[in-house]
Amino acid sequence: MKTVEVQMDLDPVNDGVKEINGEKLYVKEEKTLIISTDGRSRTAGFLETMEIANKLRENCHGEFLGKTPYIMLINGDKIIKLETGTFFVGTAMIMKDEGDGRRMGSLRDEEIKQAEEEFKKRLVTLVGNGQEFPAYPLI
Repeated sequence: MKTVEVQMDLDPVNDGVKEINGEKLYVKEEKTLIISTDGRSRTAGFLETMEIANKLRENCHGEFLGKTPYIMLINGDKIIKLETGTFFVGTAMIMKDEGDGRRMGSLRDEEIKQAEEEFKKRLVTLVGNGQEFPAYPLI
């Protein structure tokens, strides 16, 4: 059985984690933004973020949201190439660049709002065959 044992007796010498048997520990507040081109969004915790990243590993496309520190990770199969440009239609996972363009980190609550606004303000409407739908223009 996987267990984590934590002892707190207000004893600075002995208090803390006593035993970790195969349990993955993570910071509860770590979040990423999951947002779709139709405007809906939610957050994902650490474990779900890692699961999504693993699933995207084979065909992932990453792109900064303009000149912000926010990085959008998308399924490369959902990219549409048209004469007028390249676009994404679907759901993206947004994380934050940790400063070197190689490591991505989680978002704080205020950063989630900023990233959502940056994503939504870039959306355009594609039109064709009597249909309209939102898309994100890619560089």
